[in-house]
Amino acid sequence: MRFSFTLPTQKATRIIYKCLLTVFLFTSLISTAFAQGDSTFKEARNSLVTLLKMRTIDPAFTASIDHFYGRTSDSLLEANIMIGNRSMMVILTRLFDATEKNLNSGFISLLRIPAVNNYFLQTLRTYNKESIVPLYMQFGLTQSAILGSAFDGTVLGDSILSITGIREMLNAPYYISTRLSQPRYAMFRDTLLYFLANKEPETLTKSLAGGDSLITYVAGNTDNRTIKAIAALQQDVNYDRILPFALAIQQNRLSLEAVKKLSQQPEDYYKAFVDEVVHLHTSPDQEVKMFLREPLTDLNNKFANKFYISTVNDLHESPDKVRFKILENKSPQELYFMLVGGTGQIYTSSFLYTFKKFLKDTEKDGLDKFFEDIDYWQFDQFISNISGYGQVDELVKHIKPETVARLLGHSISRLASSQLTDDEIILQAMTMSDVLYALRHNTTIKTDLIKDIDANFQTPKVSNDVLLQRINTGFKSILQDKNEYSTSASYDVLPISRIKKNNKIVQACFYYDDEDGTSSFANSTATYSSSLWDKKDMGNYIVYVSKIGNDMRVYMNKPMTSVGYDTAQDQMLRDIKNEGFIPSSYIHRGHSYYLLRSLSKMEPTAEFVFLGSCGGYNEVYKLFKMNPDVNIISTRNIGSSQINDPMLAQVNSDFVNNKDIVWADEWKAFEAKFKSKHSQDLFSSYIRPDKYIGIKFIRKVFNF
Repeated sequence: MRFSFTLPTQKATRIIYKCLLTVFLFTSLISTAFAQGDSTFKEARNSLVTLLKMRTIDPAFTASIDHFYGRTSDSLLEANIMIGNRSMMVILTRLFDATEKNLNSGFISLLRIPAVNNYFLQTLRTYNKESIVPLYMQFGLTQSAILGSAFDGTVLGDSILSITGIREMLNAPYYISTRLSQPRYAMFRDTLLYFLANKEPETLTKSLAGGDSLITYVAGNTDNRTIKAIAALQQDVNYDRILPFALAIQQNRLSLEAVKKLSQQPEDYYKAFVDEVVHLHTSPDQEVKMFLREPLTDLNNKFANKFYISTVNDLHESPDKVRFKILENKSPQELYFMLVGGTGQIYTSSFLYTFKKFLKDTEKDGLDKFFEDIDYWQFDQFISNISGYGQVDELVKHIKPETVARLLGHSISRLASSQLTDDEIILQAMTMSDVLYALRHNTTIKTDLIKDIDANFQTPKVSNDVLLQRINTGFKSILQDKNEYSTSASYDVLPISRIKKNNKIVQACFYYDDEDGTSSFANSTATYSSSLWDKKDMGNYIVYVSKIGNDMRVYMNKPMTSVGYDTAQDQMLRDIKNEGFIPSSYIHRGHSYYLLRSLSKMEPTAEFVFLGSCGGYNEVYKLFKMNPDVNIISTRNIGSSQINDPMLAQVNSDFVNNKDIVWADEWKAFEAKFKSKHSQDLFSSYIRPDKYIGIKFIRKVFNF
């Protein structure tokens, strides 16, 4: 066969030219887009890997990072996997960006990243074969949020978003009232409203009172007892006192009128409240057992303080017969509820007296039977409280060590809960480390808990998660007394060289617009002698400048100014910065509910922080994340100017006189200074910087 070739016409030539040009341009665009995508991918990967390697954890962590971001990522690209119409390069880039963003915001911990990567690969293996719901119910909220970002814009991403959204609402039910109307959650509305009623009943009550049509419809067409019980309540002055009995009223065990009558008699009401909580908690019916579990714990804190603790605290100078008369006829269950509810409120002497009375009153039937009868309600919080007062050994004398080990073992295993955020896990681990440190010399408890921890290592959740692995390893090391927690170079001594910034010492003090703020400000300023300090009035704040020794400047915002404390504090901090000064010390003087405001204004340059109010691990951990070496003084209970002012005056005197502060010596001097019964009681609640076992523990977990 012969082929002939004919030259194209001019028109045909133009058509061919346009086609070739289109192909050329399309190919160029594809190449350019690929190059740009490749560049973005590499930048995202390199940036994240650099962040992950800023601190050495251990060889296994480094190896997992190198493997995933090197070989695994390259293999996924070579396989040219597509998720819907989304390329693997785009998905991985989004994964890297989301991971870095969440790390920088503190939403996820560094040690959780290998687990994120592992679940990313499991998602790729699972999504086309079976439902991803079981997989996504296994791991933490922080991890699923990152994976949702990686696959966002795909059908898979929509599924992850729905699962994550539901889990977020179960974890923080206040989201439910704003998300319930979304179509994606239509089939779950009854369940979601149950969680809202159970965990945040006041939000449900307010939504119904406000005429929310959807919530009103769902609540009116449900058979759920919890929703119906809460929906029947009215938002009024008696709401908090009626709430614990909502189910009892619905079940006709009590009438609304009877509860209102009880609420007028605090002692009778508190006894009935305790009995109702125990009745609910010990029920074999799971819905009844879970009824308002968290709100009832919060209400116990409120009622215990209002009815008893505040009275006992106010009588601190009275003889014990007078001070504790109100506790004479209280049942062991009431005393126990007070001890649990007194967290952050009860004075040391009040706690110890109540604790000893509780032990004595339970001797007849035994403490083991007591806890069995209340099904160990809030035992974790109870043992955490007594650990803070050094009474764990005393408790174990009255309860079987096997029981303590079993309960603590359950608490440790619950750290792997998929509904806990990273910060919640870390905070609970810090508290647990304190308890284990106090119990490490009890052979039975130590042996049993080590067995539980070894079993934890075999579970998939722990074996696939570096954070949980290192926490469990840390617990085991505490029990085996492998690590030295009684001393720490970072916290035993505060060197003056750390307090000086550019050869100056700058301290920022925060006061608030209430009676306490005004009195604290007046008491504090009275400690600055004119012979040692120059005072400068800057309008909304004042500055004390040392006349001798180190160049020290103490800035204090004035309370009750026309601009308000927030503006006054911001102006003060802005002026400090504009003058070129760097604060190395921050002082919070105010109620604990103002503490978060003070914390938000502190910088990582802080080397010494005085909280001046109840500073649990939740607050201390925030500071630790800013600067792991920061030295912190707080109180487990109520701060007082009787302690705060002389303590801060001495610390500042040491700063001015160029002294390194040895906290053990400083504390001995304080103990000698506070001689009255009341001041000794107040001071005993203050925690010196080298006594935070949980902080030392978490440093080892993260290898700081």
